[in-house]
Amino acid sequence: MIKQMENNIIIKPNTEIAPQSKKKDILSLYGVPQMLDKITQKEKTNLLNHLNCSMVVVDSLNKIAHSDSFFVEIPKGLREALKTGKVTLDKSGKNPGSFTPNIRVKGQSGIQGQVTISKGTDSQAITQSLSNLAMMGMVQTVLANIEVIEEKVDDIKKGQKDDRVGNVIGPFKGFMDLYPTFKTQEDLDRAATLAYMEMQKGLSQLHKQIDREYEKLEMAPKNGWQVTWNTLKHFFKDDVGKYRNIYADYVYDLQLYNRLILLSDVILYLKGGTSAMHSNHQVMLQYCNDWNDATFRKNMQYLTHSEIPEIVKIDEFNNNISKSLEGILLNGLQIECKKEETKLLNTKQYESTINSERC
Repeated sequence: MIKQMENNIIIKPNTEIAPQSKKKDILSLYGVPQMLDKITQKEKTNLLNHLNCSMVVVDSLNKIAHSDSFFVEIPKGLREALKTGKVTLDKSGKNPGSFTPNIRVKGQSGIQGQVTISKGTDSQAITQSLSNLAMMGMVQTVLANIEVIEEKVDDIKKGQKDDRVGNVIGPFKGFMDLYPTFKTQEDLDRAATLAYMEMQKGLSQLHKQIDREYEKLEMAPKNGWQVTWNTLKHFFKDDVGKYRNIYADYVYDLQLYNRLILLSDVILYLKGGTSAMHSNHQVMLQYCNDWNDATFRKNMQYLTHSEIPEIVKIDEFNNNISKSLEGILLNGLQIECKKEETKLLNTKQYESTINSERC
């Protein structure tokens, strides 16, 4: 699920959800991509600032006409090397195999510049920004590769779902609005804990809705005899059609739940709760294994005339997300940047920009 180029996670300037689809995903309607981009922008600026690569980038771009973008390559293993102290000083030349960030300009071959991590650089701050950017690259890739879920709910149910979705996205948006303003990790941790707890309330409500829909589906006809008997009992009711609609609601809510779990992952990761992220997904993975078993699938295949692609998509998401989480730690990074971003590499100027945006 992670898009790779030379074993790198690619961090885009802007987050997109299912860009190939003609329809808008529900998270796009809530403005989630713009919320996520606040993290990417802050961490990218922090990283470039610590690497002191502004002059290298500007010089490279000025030499090439019409070039307004570049990307920084962070080789696989750099974060671990920083943690262990192996890369506090590095004076290597243009060696792609070294633990040195490379500057490349789009449209040009080869390395245009190389950043040396010098003595006195805050390695911990670099490592943190790299980790947060890796998380955002993973989230961007997952969201770009998902398909828009087809909404098949009536207006009353849609209103109820909007309430539950709002109970998850509301705290997430509040945290994202504050993210550029956090001065210390302690401030971030406190806000992240509160946001995560509030998001879990909304997720629990949605999970209860999923449970209720599953219980109704257990009453659905499972063979021709049951269809005939139900038709005789309720001659003027479309019994099969009713359960097909419940099934459509059920798989919609499962896919929606998975999207919202991903947002809570972001909060957990930013506060250092990597192990909790796996537990976060394990609940839904176990749920699907236990309840969407062979018997349930056989019954739903009968109900829908053997068409249950939504369940397959949910399985693929659950299985791939764990691999994506592992990729956060194992892969290198390719961070796409714009020329104008080098203007924000002065910390005071960056803080001034953030403050002006808030006014």
